[in-house]
Amino acid sequence: MFVFIEPDTLSSTEKAPKKRKANMFIMYRKDMMKYRPHNMPMTKFSKLVSEWWKNLSVDEKARLQRQYQIDRDQELINVNVRAENDQIGAREDKISQDYRDQIEYEHSTV
Repeated sequence: MFVFIEPDTLSSTEKAPKKRKANMFIMYRKDMMKYRPHNMPMTKFSKLVSEWWKNLSVDEKARLQRQYQIDRDQELINVNVRAENDQIGAREDKISQDYRDQIEYEHSTV
């Protein structure tokens, strides 16, 4: 049975599932995309990159791990900054509304 739900009735969490964060291998594969031959199917290229990944040295994987952690931490900082900015914006909206209400009240009592 098909049930149509109006988009406005869905909460923001129901509208779009959260994307998983890219892990180290996915980040590595994304970086290796610049070496992908134009005519090679993605499935074959992924298998090739998987072999490259398995053959990486411990030092190279450690470097990628550090970069992954830096990127993950930077994303966390960005999320926190966006949340803080949203809170500031909400406070500014509240102050603006209070100010408009005050002016409206003052003009209505004159």
